[in-house]
Amino acid sequence: MEINFKEDKIVWDKFVETSPHRSIFITTAFLDSLGAKYDLVTCREGQEILAGAVIIFDKNGEPMMSAHKFTQYQGLILADNSKMPAHSKTAHEFATMEFFINELVLRYKKFYLCQHWRFNDMRPFLWYNYHEPKMGQFKIQLRYTPIIDKKSYNVLDSFLSGIRRNRKREYLKAKEFLTISSIADESIMDRLHDDVFKRQGIERADNDSVLVKSITKKALADNFGSLKSALKDGESIASLLTLQDNRSSFFLFGATDSKYRDLGGYTYLSVEMIKDAFESGCQEVDIVGANSPNRSDYKISFNAELKPYFEIYFGN
Repeated sequence: MEINFKEDKIVWDKFVETSPHRSIFITTAFLDSLGAKYDLVTCREGQEILAGAVIIFDKNGEPMMSAHKFTQYQGLILADNSKMPAHSKTAHEFATMEFFINELVLRYKKFYLCQHWRFNDMRPFLWYNYHEPKMGQFKIQLRYTPIIDKKSYNVLDSFLSGIRRNRKREYLKAKEFLTISSIADESIMDRLHDDVFKRQGIERADNDSVLVKSITKKALADNFGSLKSALKDGESIASLLTLQDNRSSFFLFGATDSKYRDLGGYTYLSVEMIKDAFESGCQEVDIVGANSPNRSDYKISFNAELKPYFEIYFGN
């Protein structure tokens, strides 16, 4: 096996499209919207790519030791080995990961990975330096995300009947006097996002506005995102940005104007954009993260199923 620490972007994106651990967050289109430097690392055997990983760098040129803001699932991904017998697949992937992890440690000394919830075998990380822990081991943190699976619904109307009653009431109430429209103005999303922070008395990070606008603009320009607003008398009172790859829709930014929180605009948007995702061919909707007591229950109320995923740290 060989390692390439500077994989070609086109080659990388083609590999990502076929990996069972793919997501929009590791495509180069999304990565470029962050304005950060990154390495695309692949592990090959001959001409075949067996695995890959994204290493993102901070402003000092060091590998980031936490998730880049507004990202998810930027970890180690494997090729599609689903046609192998289970015993061969497990052994092959373990050997690939073991080699790949050793190479990553030699190159970067410290780094962070966020594994997709479909990534199941964590043993190569757990067993690294198993008999010599003083040589360095991985720290692994359990996290959760809410997933709505299209297969759970025979028809889209059955989705609405499955959500929590108060969500359904909010949706039906908002539908009476609000309208939903696609918009192409990243400043609207930024304004509402800023309003949420002010309402909660939290100081917004200096780079938040730049990132919200950059990601939104890039997603709309490159057709991997959809931005919609709930309108009252022509004014955007709630907005939601979703991102899409060839399998999933991801809820990334959502915000409601403080003056109109009781109108149910965000719930209305959420239900309609979940329906849009299923109608466009997405197999699932990922509401992206259920790791805060303040927001988890709301996300789960859309009849979402919790899926565990892992954040992985190596180094100081």
